[in-house]
Amino acid sequence: RSARGASYPPSHSTLMRAAPAVAQPGAIAAHVLGRVLAYARARGIDTAAACRHVGIDHAALERPDARVSYALAEALGTHVEALAGDDNFGLHLGQLVVESIEHDPAVLAMMASPDVRSALEKMQQTQRFWGDGARAQLCFDADRGATFRWTSPMQSPRARRHADECAMAEFVSGLRALAGPHLRAQRVRFVHPAPVDAAEHRAFFLCPIEFDATHTELSLDAATLDAPMPNANARFEQVFDRQVARAIDQLGTSEDLVSRVRAEVRATLQRCSLEHVARALHTSARSLQRRLSDAETSFAAIVDDARRDAALDALSRGASIAEVSDALGYADSSAFSHAFKRWTGTTPERARAPK
Repeated sequence: RSARGASYPPSHSTLMRAAPAVAQPGAIAAHVLGRVLAYARARGIDTAAACRHVGIDHAALERPDARVSYALAEALGTHVEALAGDDNFGLHLGQLVVESIEHDPAVLAMMASPDVRSALEKMQQTQRFWGDGARAQLCFDADRGATFRWTSPMQSPRARRHADECAMAEFVSGLRALAGPHLRAQRVRFVHPAPVDAAEHRAFFLCPIEFDATHTELSLDAATLDAPMPNANARFEQVFDRQVARAIDQLGTSEDLVSRVRAEVRATLQRCSLEHVARALHTSARSLQRRLSDAETSFAAIVDDARRDAALDALSRGASIAEVSDALGYADSSAFSHAFKRWTGTTPERARAPK
């Protein structure tokens, strides 16, 4: 078994209050952000319009390798929350994790693990599959219990509150779905103040809840960690582990600037600009241009490649010329047709699959 997380501090009283979170550079997997869209659809919200409002290409989210910057993910979540008028948006969003378990190889690998402890270690080791940055940390104590600690990548206090509540609800919902409905946390803590009414939180978590805490975290006892996974299967675990490893390898290193720019451009093709992408990656437009030049490419070349790939994909699915032109941000269909002929040597009409 791999090395476990850091030792848990002996007392919360010895810790200072965590500093306000700063927006992390990086991105979240589109299939995770898809839960926001599933939530929106269930409440009758036009998901395509919601994506357009914040500058996300709705169609690009369907790509299996798509990732969206944390800044855009925060903007979409904030917009959907406002449209829904749901003060417990994060709590409700986190409970949707059970609906996507069978489509997520990383969760299936956890399901096939021998026990809860192994599954949680796997979750920490492969968290980049779901999003960039070390957001989740397991802290083990001397009694073989553990605390799952979460650091939100969101920037505004309200978005951080919903992201924190979503993360804790995802953890508990996933634990119950994968290991048994009888399992529960010993205690849940949130860094944000208590909401006006926390009755729904108490009914869901079924354990003591603290607000205004030092960290957002959830404690588990040794009996829960040692509980066997009902669907443990070493062979399936290896298969899903390989799928996740391949997906993470394809992301490149966290310093792979070109990959991060490509991901941001794919998510915002209709309204992307050098300045927008630079802000999302926490750098200046001039610095981004220079670093891309050092990598022997340019922002214009990355946008051009992304538009070509998106156009070929959309046309192969029978989308109209006007739909593709608009989705890619061209002024009109004529401009798109000229670009398409430059890419492929043929016209979009000939490449389009009949509906």
